[in-house]
Amino acid sequence: MENTRGFEDLFRREYARLCQRAHRITRDLAVAEDLVQDIFVAFWHQEDRASIASPSAYLYRAVINKALSAATGQQRRSELTAQYGLPRSETTNAGEQALHLADLERQLRQAIASLPPMCQRVFLLSRYEEMSHREIADFLDISPNTVDNHIKKALTILRQALLAGLMLLFISW
Repeated sequence: MENTRGFEDLFRREYARLCQRAHRITRDLAVAEDLVQDIFVAFWHQEDRASIASPSAYLYRAVINKALSAATGQQRRSELTAQYGLPRSETTNAGEQALHLADLERQLRQAIASLPPMCQRVFLLSRYEEMSHREIADFLDISPNTVDNHIKKALTILRQALLAGLMLLFISW
């Protein structure tokens, strides 16, 4: 990868695949394309890129990591809020529902951010990337049992945080 031609070949060969992978995580094509381009630029400026055994694998992992970070953006948070949101009530108006939904979204964001780093990473790979436990284990070089434990822990923490938030919401009505 020492020359420009090799880098151009790598870019042409991998760009579309990496954009597709990032798009699956971020659910936003423009964001996916931007982050893949950022990864390629950073890779180009990396002085020791010639020592990387598999540039394709390196870029793939870098794109997944960056996309997972970007996945906490507004669009994905909205999808999660809709998935775990409050049921519609005929007794509340649209403005109140929007406020409650925004509050629930904030609580979910905080709950995900409060997860221990590895637990958060495993949870995001499982839910955003839709990877199997085996795929996550292989990707992170951990056992499938560890993946299972992290997901159980994440779901417990998120469930507790969201239930506490919902209880406060209902009490305030």
